[in-house]
Amino acid sequence: MSPVDWFLFGVLPYISLATLVVGVLYRTWRWVSASGATGLYSVSIPAYRWGLSARGGEVLKRIFLLYTLTTSDRLVLVGSFLFHWGIWVALLGHLSMLIPPENFGMPKEVHKAVALYVGGAAGVLAMIGLVILLVRRLARADVRRLSFLDDWFALLLLLALVALGNYQTLVVRPDYMETVSPWLQSIFTGEVAKGVSLMAEADPATKAHALLAMVFMMYVPLGKMIHPFSFIAMPTLWNKPTELYGYTHSKIEVK
Repeated sequence: MSPVDWFLFGVLPYISLATLVVGVLYRTWRWVSASGATGLYSVSIPAYRWGLSARGGEVLKRIFLLYTLTTSDRLVLVGSFLFHWGIWVALLGHLSMLIPPENFGMPKEVHKAVALYVGGAAGVLAMIGLVILLVRRLARADVRRLSFLDDWFALLLLLALVALGNYQTLVVRPDYMETVSPWLQSIFTGEVAKGVSLMAEADPATKAHALLAMVFMMYVPLGKMIHPFSFIAMPTLWNKPTELYGYTHSKIEVK
C-alpha cells in the first residue's frame, strides 16, 4: 500500500472522527454556557406543555415530521422531507457495515437485496430532495440573496456524496462487505493495516465516496450542518417557559 492510501484510509478517518466529536462537543458547550441568549426557540406559546413526554414528542415531531417547515415555502418542505427520510434510511444501511446483519442470521443474499432495493430507493429519494433544494436556491432571487458560501458548499458536498452513493449502489454494485465493512470495523478495532490494504484495492467510486464522507464529518461542526445537534440546547426543551401574566387560555365550548 502507498503512503497516500495509508494517510487517506488509515490516518484521515481518525482526524475526521476527532474533528466531528470535539467540534460538536465544543459547539454544544458554547450553546449551553451562553448567558442571556434567546431566540425563536425560547418563545412560549399558549398551552405549552413542559412535561418530559411532551418535550420528547416535540423533538420527535421536529425530526421526523419536519412540521416547523410547514409555515415556509412548499419547496423547502418537500425537498427537506425527501432528503431527510432518504438519508436516514441510507445511513441505517451504512450501519449494517459496522454491525453486519449476517452476524444475526440474515442470509448474505437477503442483505444484498435489501441494500440494493431499499438502499437504492432511499438514495434516489435523497437525491431528488437535494435537487429540489438546489433548484429552489437557484431559481428564487430572495433565497439567492440570503445564500452564503456555507449554504452552497454544504448543498454541493451533499449532492456529490449522495450521487456517488447512488452510482455505487445502482451501477457499480461493489461488494461493500468485503472492502468497506472490514475497513470501517478496523478503525474501531485498531487493525488499521488490514483495513487500509482492502481500501487500497477498492474501486475509485468507493474511495471517493469514503473521502467525501470524511470531509463532510470534518465540516459538520463548522457550519449549518451542525443543526441536528441543536436540539441538545433548545431553551424550550430544557428551560421552563416564562409565565406571561395578563393572558388567559381558555377552552370555549360550542353548544
